[in-house]
Amino acid sequence: MHIDLEQAEAGKEFGARFCVVGGGIAGLLLATRLAERGADVLLLEAGGLEFEERSQRLYAAEMANARHAGTTEGRFRSFGGSSTRWGGQLLPYTADVFDPPDAGPAACWPIAESEIAGYYAELERLLGVDPLPFEADLLESLKQTRVDVSSDFRLRFSKWIPFAKRNLGRTLGKEALGHSRITVVSHANVAELMGNGAGAVANARVVDYGGREFRCTADHFIVAAGTVESSRLLLSSGAVANVHDQIGRYFHDHLSWRVAEFQSPAREQVLRRLGPFVVDGTLHTFKLEASAELRSREDLLAVMAHVTIEEPADSGTAAVRNLLTSLQQRGLGKAVRENLLPVMAGLGDVARIGFQARFKGRRAVGKRARMYLNIDLEQPADEHRRIRLSEERDALGLPKAIVEWRVGDPECDTAARFAVLVRGELQRLGFAPEDWSEVPVLTDTYHPMGGLRMGADAASSVVDRTLRVHGVENLYVASCAVYPSGGSSNPTFTLMALALRLADELTAMT
Repeated sequence: MHIDLEQAEAGKEFGARFCVVGGGIAGLLLATRLAERGADVLLLEAGGLEFEERSQRLYAAEMANARHAGTTEGRFRSFGGSSTRWGGQLLPYTADVFDPPDAGPAACWPIAESEIAGYYAELERLLGVDPLPFEADLLESLKQTRVDVSSDFRLRFSKWIPFAKRNLGRTLGKEALGHSRITVVSHANVAELMGNGAGAVANARVVDYGGREFRCTADHFIVAAGTVESSRLLLSSGAVANVHDQIGRYFHDHLSWRVAEFQSPAREQVLRRLGPFVVDGTLHTFKLEASAELRSREDLLAVMAHVTIEEPADSGTAAVRNLLTSLQQRGLGKAVRENLLPVMAGLGDVARIGFQARFKGRRAVGKRARMYLNIDLEQPADEHRRIRLSEERDALGLPKAIVEWRVGDPECDTAARFAVLVRGELQRLGFAPEDWSEVPVLTDTYHPMGGLRMGADAASSVVDRTLRVHGVENLYVASCAVYPSGGSSNPTFTLMALALRLADELTAMT
């Protein structure tokens, strides 16, 4: 069922067994899973069912140090959240992310890889990707020649969700809107979580875009509003004491450095031996990660190298991608109107894309495409990178977020030293780029994490290993905000597994 809060009677109260704050990736997974287990769910979405500029403007934030682009450009305040725009890349975290090398720069998680690994196969089926391995064994599965990387490196392959499945607002969201146990309330901006005076949340104070107030009650509240917004909400909420001043601290992101460009013949060697491969609509792209042994020996953060391909804007390949991206964001009618002519103009490229995928099992790469080597890495734990509240208010009268973020020397050091190591490895394999950048230029990758980090000790963390907020018996967080460290993989796949784990634990104990 769907209720537009702007059409609801003023002062109306809503209630359910579970209240999920945020209708993005984690929120939709939680709501549908809890409903499958027989629970009534109230799903509060701050935006509309489709993108609205007035809602997006509420993500404006102040930058205290370096500009963190992902705060404003990587978040989307509408039903489906970041899935309306994301690339849909899936790659599980490895065991050394949860339990990093001793005395290294990365923070340890209070859970093990094994506690969430069992959810990955279920998520793959849900998201419509093939069941082939993420590891180097993929090459053998595809009858490709094995690439023997040294023990200092780990070769893995990401899977990319087909465009038709990427926007969860159109898949799980459709299921949620039609489910008898889920009430989706749009334009519901949660201003504060109100305490009951006995260590629990009593209700959520919600405002619509006209400033009218509503109350939502539940037995359990789960904040799934994304990293920055989840931190902002807990900082604004009387139900959370923040005795140890941990809320908002240890904010971090992945960093990326375009370190080299491939030219012939190395370019053709990489494409021939390492893909990208396409199997039943699933794209596979390689990652060359630092092994746990290399990280320990060299005192490195989690770091990896990968290839990005950029097609000319006037190519048929770019036109097809723009069409598919528009379909993901806007639906069929508008996407076709905006992109039909460019696609028609590039029919030769369009035909080649289909042929390569269908008969060669490859993603087509145009002759004019440029191919770059990128290095991506995590940031170390730093309590001074944080989210806090501004004295300035947004259009709803709520405090804006201030993001204190920067790139430090440890990240630059890891990037520079790994570039030397990966260059040597690619030279050994026979397909290294010729021209390399010498000085790391690191930018954020729109993967905000931290701010509500997970840990056993309330003095140095915000949520425990079950994702429950320390000291609040019925409040949980399902967001990348809980990540103590970022690894080098896209964080969303692990978040999805954490969301399913949380839903299962909540229904098992209540």
